[in-house]
Amino acid sequence: MTALTRRQLTLATSPHPQANRSFRYIIFVVLAGLVGSRTQAQDSTLTRLVERNHYSLTQNGPQFSGPGWEKLQHDIQISQFVLVGEDHGMAQIPVFTTAVARELKPAVYVSEVDEYQAHEVTRLAAQPGLPTAFERQHPGALSFFSWAEEFELARYLRSQQVILMGIEQVGGAFSGRLFELLAAEVKSKPAKLYLQQRAVAYQARDRASMVGNTNTGTMSFLRQSGIDSLRSFTKMESPKVQKMVRDFVASYTIYQAQRQRTGGHQERINLMKRNLLQGLQAYSLRPSQPFPKMLFKFGASHMARNLSPWAGISDVGNLVTNLADAQDQKSLHIMIMGKQGTQVAGENPDDFSKNVAPYSYAEEAYLKPFLPATNAAWNVVDLRPTRRAILTDKLQVTNQKLEAIILGYDYIVIIPETTASHNY
Repeated sequence: MTALTRRQLTLATSPHPQANRSFRYIIFVVLAGLVGSRTQAQDSTLTRLVERNHYSLTQNGPQFSGPGWEKLQHDIQISQFVLVGEDHGMAQIPVFTTAVARELKPAVYVSEVDEYQAHEVTRLAAQPGLPTAFERQHPGALSFFSWAEEFELARYLRSQQVILMGIEQVGGAFSGRLFELLAAEVKSKPAKLYLQQRAVAYQARDRASMVGNTNTGTMSFLRQSGIDSLRSFTKMESPKVQKMVRDFVASYTIYQAQRQRTGGHQERINLMKRNLLQGLQAYSLRPSQPFPKMLFKFGASHMARNLSPWAGISDVGNLVTNLADAQDQKSLHIMIMGKQGTQVAGENPDDFSKNVAPYSYAEEAYLKPFLPATNAAWNVVDLRPTRRAILTDKLQVTNQKLEAIILGYDYIVIIPETTASHNY
């Protein structure tokens, strides 16, 4: 700071109120200038780090090339776990994930669907063509795999003998199908009839909710009396049925807490973690046995190695990082987003055009530093040098979401313009 002038010293010691106000104003201007200079310097450091570590990537159908792809290829191949954190409903992302799978060659693909949906997708992917008839009967029941590009990803993975593992709560549009599956398992005739009737009613309600965009599906509509009846009709059934009922009830409880704004999100994340650990038991028969190569694709809020950039909690990505560390393995965390374009933003099963919505992240502070200047190529930014700068106090990032992304992801991939995923 420059030395105060004689007049400033006089003002500082003057008893006159006007003089004191003038001095305070001078100090405010000086401090504001210092803060502004520091902010500009930090912004310049961030810009310089991004510019030094960004690479172009070109998509040509299912193939990717360019310096950005070469960087990703190398790190994918030396990793045990690769986690793709996405913005849902963009047609380009499952194509990218397929290319990642070709490099990683995973044994397991972990998806943001429940285990029953995963079984259905695995079964349907073994059949020729798209599961149009199933989707017509059970709209939305396959969650993201109800979109053509996502289902083609599942079909490719199955062709490579990759196991699909679902760790999510029971899907919001899966109630009708789950009750059909329950009806096929129970031995009691009254229980079978009850479950078949409920399956039809729940499927109809979920369909009406999706068409009307009313959020009045089964998981929101069902009362406690429905849960009590389900338990009563199935209490003497097999352990398999009991597990299915427990899974449904646990998911219902989470949905109800979210609807009533009394919680639910932390419980949902905890459930996914437990389901992942349960699913991994089949692959780690001895403590020293490493887990197989695994590919994950979830919403970007879930896949960070540290706290979730959106929820600020330890999510699935953090658990996977710890599992990798415990076995001296590497986890690679890739966030992929679009700069602008269209994406799926609805569930209407009758008119899919109503589900397509435009978006733009061009002015989002947490993405703006990484956005490509033109739409000529995808932009790949290696975030690790920027993360090291933060951890060594060489860079301060004032936007908390931006900082969480840098700390939580190894790469960010920006698609200049996306198109919404398609229905069958």
